[in-house]
Amino acid sequence: MRIRPLSCSIGVVIGLLSVHTAVSAAEADPAAANPTFANPDTPGLLAGKPAPDVVNLSDVVFLKQLAMGSRAEVEIGKLADQRSSTSGVDAFARDMVKDHGEANSKLASLARTAKVSLPTELGPAHVAARTELSRLSGTEFDLKYVDGQIKDHQQAVQLLIYEITSGQHSGVRKFAADSLPTVMAHLEHARSLRAQLTPPEVTPPPAASR
Repeated sequence: MRIRPLSCSIGVVIGLLSVHTAVSAAEADPAAANPTFANPDTPGLLAGKPAPDVVNLSDVVFLKQLAMGSRAEVEIGKLADQRSSTSGVDAFARDMVKDHGEANSKLASLARTAKVSLPTELGPAHVAARTELSRLSGTEFDLKYVDGQIKDHQQAVQLLIYEITSGQHSGVRKFAADSLPTVMAHLEHARSLRAQLTPPEVTPPPAASR
């Protein structure tokens, strides 16, 4: 996963400050950052347990969910590269294929080290999204794809924070921490594309009185 410089985007900086606030809150209450609603009393769920090279429930959930989401980014990104009618969306889709392809390789290696089996198929939600997108074209496709990217990357940010604050395996937690700036940059990019695809309406001036 490639780390892009964030200094050029005020929005990304603001987003990272928001993430820092969320991380701080999650450290005070780890269950609050738990997107899977796992029982916080589950043995090994919380951070700070011994054996940092042994996975806990949070590590396993994180690896499996991130693997499914990142695989979907590649497959749906390839579809967007073929169907997009906007150069900006097309370039973004190619970035998703490249960045998440690299991330998938690192994730697979990390999972082998942690002795966690990753899913090899997309989840139902991503299958449905891919099917719906395959029926669209033009601006309608671009808007639907970008909206899906905003939602997916928001969920990915939550998942990364969940692992950073609640994971146990040192390698998995480091992967999550290293990945967060890139995912935030992807989210900011998708939001920027959404704004470009839906420019604000210009209100016509009032008619001159006679």
